[in-house]
Amino acid sequence: MEWKELWSELPTEIKWQFESQSKSIELKRGEFVYRQGDFPSGIYFVKQGLVGLMLIGQASGKEHLLRFFRQGQFFGHRALFSNEGYHGTSVAIEPTVLKLVPKEIIKMAIEKHPTLLHEVVKVLSKELRRCETHQIMILENQILVRTAQAVVYLKDLHPDHNWTRQEIANFCASTVSTVIKALSELEELKLIKQDGRSIQVLNRDGLIALQDGETA
Repeated sequence: MEWKELWSELPTEIKWQFESQSKSIELKRGEFVYRQGDFPSGIYFVKQGLVGLMLIGQASGKEHLLRFFRQGQFFGHRALFSNEGYHGTSVAIEPTVLKLVPKEIIKMAIEKHPTLLHEVVKVLSKELRRCETHQIMILENQILVRTAQAVVYLKDLHPDHNWTRQEIANFCASTVSTVIKALSELEELKLIKQDGRSIQVLNRDGLIALQDGETA
């Protein structure tokens, strides 16, 4: 969800309060923003960098990448508004700068301006619709998107390791043959280049944009 969609309708006083009370967080590649089960401390805004949302399978214990949060987007709000622990773990895929609006500031703003709840409902409703649309796209083109995400995640966090097709397939919860086909499609799109076992990323933004049905 883009920050401007939450920000645009806020009263000027609240915008100033959020801006002045926000905390800057700098993360190195591989550092966690929060872990699965932690309780929310506020809403995070990606000022610079890339964050991945991971889910650890309860049965298998394996990592599953759900989505990326890019510059200009915010996250962590659903757990905050539902007063639940985070359902996933978020990690910096590259050096990242976040702004955190503390939950106490958000709570005070809503208490002072109850109409903000209407904006919250509006944002969450838009996000639900977008998620439903995104889910249809994922179902129709699932493995291509998951393979693209896996390439970015694995290459960024473990750049010196030549990932086998079996390892990528395990990460995507797919088969080797399916991943090989997806990698070929990504190569045809000129997003990656394969040379034997080696995979070279040609268009990192393009790989990331596939999750939203975009091209870059």
